[in-house]
Amino acid sequence: MTDTELRQISDRVAEVGARIQPLLAPCEGLSKRNAFAHIWLGVKTRFGESWRSAADGEEVQNFLTWVGDNPNADYDEYTGSVTLQRTEVPRIRNEPTLFDS
Repeated sequence: MTDTELRQISDRVAEVGARIQPLLAPCEGLSKRNAFAHIWLGVKTRFGESWRSAADGEEVQNFLTWVGDNPNADYDEYTGSVTLQRTEVPRIRNEPTLFDS
């Protein structure tokens, strides 16, 4: 993902977070919910820890729109596309793997 896409996503998280903050239902164990942390956790949950390099920017934007429309929904309820690009790590010739005995 490019720096421009990452900046757009960060700006969108700020916008959506500010809008949904008063709409978040109370959560047991938290004195106050943080909408921004809620959104970032959702991105990491749906797109993985390496979402910055593996996720499609448009799909992340679609997820942010969904969170804005469904602020109290569980992340697993999101039915939009989550396409992750696989990063192939080159293997050294004859390097043993976990499956070698």
